[in-house]
Amino acid sequence: MEIPTNSTKRGAFTQDSVKKLYHYTDFNAMRGIISKGEIWLWNLRRMNDSQEMQYFITELKLAVKKLLSEQFYACMEHLFSEYLKDFDNLSSFAACFSEYADDASQWTRYSKNGMGVCIAFNKDMLTKIGEEGHAPLYKVNYSKSCDDLEIAKELAELIKKNSADSSQPQEIRGLFNKLISSSPLFKHPSFISEKEYRLVSLPYDVEKYLGEPHFFVEETNIKKYYILNLSNVCTRLNLNYADLFEEICIGPQARVTKEVLSDYFAATGMKELCDKITLSECPLRRF
Repeated sequence: MEIPTNSTKRGAFTQDSVKKLYHYTDFNAMRGIISKGEIWLWNLRRMNDSQEMQYFITELKLAVKKLLSEQFYACMEHLFSEYLKDFDNLSSFAACFSEYADDASQWTRYSKNGMGVCIAFNKDMLTKIGEEGHAPLYKVNYSKSCDDLEIAKELAELIKKNSADSSQPQEIRGLFNKLISSSPLFKHPSFISEKEYRLVSLPYDVEKYLGEPHFFVEETNIKKYYILNLSNVCTRLNLNYADLFEEICIGPQARVTKEVLSDYFAATGMKELCDKITLSECPLRRF
C-alpha cells in the first residue's frame, strides 16, 4: 500500500519518534491477543466513523477539481464514476491503536467504559509484523484537505491528457487503485484526538493475504473479521513474542487485580508479562 503524500517514501507517516502504541480493549480480546497470539482486523466500513474510506475520495476529488478548468469537469466526473464504480463494495480491515496511554476518552469508547485493559505494543516490532503479515502499520492522516497531495496533481494531469487521448487505461487504473488503497489512511479531522495508527489490509484480495474470513455473532448483529496471527509471524521473523508487549494496563473501572492478572499470565505460559502489569491512573467516573 502506498500513501499518496508529497514524499515518495513508502510508509512515510510511520517515521516518527513514537515507541509504543496502545490498544484499548476488553479482557476477552486481551486473552485472544496475548494467550492465542491473534489480533482481529475489523471491517473499516463498520467503524464509528461513518465516512471511513469515503472521506479521502471526497476530499481528493475536490482537490483535483481545483486544479482543472471547467472544460475538464465532465472528463473528471466520468473517470471518477468509471474507475470507482465498485468502490462501495470494497473494504479494508484493520486493528486500531493510539499514541495515547491511559486516555479517558479511549477507555470509555473502546474498553467497556474503563472496565477493560490497555495493551502497550512495541511499535518497531508491530511494524515488522504488519509488513510480514500483509497488514502494514500506518499512521492515520487527519488533513482537512487533499490540496497538497501529489496524487491530486497526478490525477489532474491525467484527466487533461485523457480529454485529448483516452488510450491510457492502464495508467489511469493504476492511479485509481493507488487512490482506493490509500483511502483507509485518512479520516475526518474531528477524530484527530484519537491519534490513531492501524494495521490495515489492502481493500483488494483480502482473503488472498489474510485467509478465510471469520464472523462474530452477537445478539443483534454479525460482524465479519480477519485474523492476523501475531505469534506465528513473530516465529517466522525469529522474534520473541513476549517482547511485543511493553505494558498491560488494567482499566480504571476494572474488577481485575494485578495479582489475578499476574496469575493468569503465569498459568497461560506468558510469565514474562507479570512484571509489565500496571494500573490506570485515570480518574474515570462510571455513570
